[in-house]
Amino acid sequence: MKSILYLWILLAGACATPFSFAQQYENESLEALPSHWSQMRIKEPVFEGLVHVVEAGLSHKDTIILVHGLGYSGLRDWIDVIPHLEKNYHVVALDLPGFGESDSTSLQLAPQKYAELLQWLIPQFSKDKVTLVGHSMGGAISLRFASEFPDMLDKLIMVDTAGILNRTVFVRHLTELPDRYEWLAQYQQQFKFVDSTVNKVNRFLNRISGAVLTQLDKLPDPTLVLMHNEFAQKYIYKDRPTLNAAIGLINENFSDAIHHFRIPTHIIWGKLDRVAPPRTGELLASQLFNAELHVIEGAGHVPMKDRLEEFLVQLDSALQQEPVQTNKLSLLASSVDSPTDLICTNTNNQTFSGNYKHIVIRGCQYITLNNITADSIHIEKSDVTMTNVNVVSDNVAMTVNQSFVSITNAFLEGNNSLNVNTSTVDAAGVTFVASNEAIEVIADSLIYLSVSKSIQGNNMLFLHGISQGNKFVLR
Repeated sequence: MKSILYLWILLAGACATPFSFAQQYENESLEALPSHWSQMRIKEPVFEGLVHVVEAGLSHKDTIILVHGLGYSGLRDWIDVIPHLEKNYHVVALDLPGFGESDSTSLQLAPQKYAELLQWLIPQFSKDKVTLVGHSMGGAISLRFASEFPDMLDKLIMVDTAGILNRTVFVRHLTELPDRYEWLAQYQQQFKFVDSTVNKVNRFLNRISGAVLTQLDKLPDPTLVLMHNEFAQKYIYKDRPTLNAAIGLINENFSDAIHHFRIPTHIIWGKLDRVAPPRTGELLASQLFNAELHVIEGAGHVPMKDRLEEFLVQLDSALQQEPVQTNKLSLLASSVDSPTDLICTNTNNQTFSGNYKHIVIRGCQYITLNNITADSIHIEKSDVTMTNVNVVSDNVAMTVNQSFVSITNAFLEGNNSLNVNTSTVDAAGVTFVASNEAIEVIADSLIYLSVSKSIQGNNMLFLHGISQGNKFVLR
């Protein structure tokens, strides 16, 4: 029974696949910590177990709390960072329950519950406001904590935060092959056909994996069984903290937290992250009230391992400086008195930006729209990726027909904000303002929404979930 259910979860793309890289450590011994660090195991009231905590830099006043991501090694993910921080800061790192040297548990592990643990733990080590630094799942936990207990924080630093996007979108990124590989760059001038071939093959395979995930979205959600079934938690979660925490993470909705967020925030991201898409960093930097994004070239999901020196430079800057936010959507006001139309027909691999009256894209593949303003956008039989888009229309702001469209950070206002016909739309951080229907589905379509919202008159509704079929119904 357990093996069948576990396979079901894997097929649904909802379990530990986002963090399979961490599972390889679950049978390895933990690395010894420096002898001058203070270590303790404290009885905590949230999971009712012992939590392992490490302190360093005890002579310093300003406190930094480090929260790790998924993986058995726990706080040891910070082992190369703490020696740098303890020179100037009081540093506290913990093994989250279920990981490292903290007690295991069969209780549901999720950012909300971990945030409650931090609320209890932090006053044990600091009576003043602290700076919270979270990586991957720890970033999501830190975001949840900062939204609920802002009076305890001076600043938030999130590193390659996982779990913010809609679950399927998150998993889709994990299964996608890159358009190009870095190791091929040196051969591109001599063997351009190789790079082009790899590009086409990977895109073809991505279409297949995307189609599989689309079909899986039609099945009942197995993660809900695990989250709300005592039998499943007792037996399926046993000795599987990564599975437990991953399910809690990908099912958490951060829409309300992001909307009401007010803590100064720095966001650090590895440009080559294959776990948490860099798109998430752009989303957070745009949607949070006071946030700045810092990208580390050549780093993946764990920049403190991939590019330690560059990471420490960015971390020091984040600790010492206030974030500088550029609200890109506010910068999209037209500088052209009479903007022209943008017409794209049967063209591939093109990028457009600027101010337009009407945008029409027909039969175009792998089109990118960055920093766009328009009166309307019509997309038909095309594949389009859009970032930082502002459309204000007297009619329908955006129409998508028989296409795949990804939208990050957009403002769509019209009689209808979005009309979708036999298409797949992946929208993250999108505000839909409409006098009629915000999103109208004309025929069978799939719509993924991540931390978005609709506004109709004085009514605002958070949108985070999936709509599938001939009518817009979010689940």
